[in-house]
Amino acid sequence: MMAVYLRVARQVRYGLFTGLFVLATIWGIGCLWTTTADGYVLEGTQVLKLMAHKLSGVKSLRVDQQVTVEDPAISGEPVALDETLSFLFPGNFRSEILQQNTRRIHVVSQGQTLTVVDNRITGNPEGHYDQYKDLLLYHSDHMLQKILYKHGIDVGITSLGRLGDQIVVVIGANYPDESVSQVWVDKEQFFPLRWLSVRPGRGPTPEDDRWEFVYSNWQKVDGAYYPFKIETIHNRQRIRLIRVIKADANAILDAELFNIAHLQSTYQMQEIPAPKQDQPPSEVDEVQRTIDEFKKKFEP
Repeated sequence: MMAVYLRVARQVRYGLFTGLFVLATIWGIGCLWTTTADGYVLEGTQVLKLMAHKLSGVKSLRVDQQVTVEDPAISGEPVALDETLSFLFPGNFRSEILQQNTRRIHVVSQGQTLTVVDNRITGNPEGHYDQYKDLLLYHSDHMLQKILYKHGIDVGITSLGRLGDQIVVVIGANYPDESVSQVWVDKEQFFPLRWLSVRPGRGPTPEDDRWEFVYSNWQKVDGAYYPFKIETIHNRQRIRLIRVIKADANAILDAELFNIAHLQSTYQMQEIPAPKQDQPPSEVDEVQRTIDEFKKKFEP
């Protein structure tokens, strides 16, 4: 009789332990998910962690790409440019463009930025044209959180949405609300697919100023993934298309390429002199006109 009692007691204790373990597991999983009308959605911090893991896996990356500028404000016809990107992870980025004898170098290194046009340092270090790279450069969920916060995205808000035939996790908004800045991430693969940046009431009219970056054609490059097509859309009109020609993982990159102090000592700071009252704009220094024109194209 005593043996039966002990066996029953052990089974009860085992059942209680198993039940508590299951409840604890469910609770732990629940901490990573929020409930919406559409079901369960991972929290923004967890999505960013999974996204960072998906994009990491290489120490450096060199990308050769063709950039087609389609902005009618620049030219009636599309303008094709060749651009080379260099990523040295974490947090180092360099872009080089050569267009009609005008050379533009844009460098980001550990939070500092520098832009050089025709051997002159310009006063506008970074514009919306360079913003797309932020989701690709920082392979850390903590850094990605800082970047999104900087651009006004509330990581604490997530919802489920749809982009074409793909289910996405929307960070920063309740789908389908597009009145605020947000990032859309593939629910299965955790690739960033769309970044909507909204500046309320700062457009050419009282309407919002909207910039969108759409990432597609994701391909594996060694141990990481990279989008081979990136579109820039301004106020619902596509103004730039990037198509990657080649991407080399773990390329050997000289650290001096990202040394901002070295670049500052190599290139001069561009000074913009005030034009004389009796001097027509057409007589402004040729170098300055070239820089101004280039900035109109690539630093809006």
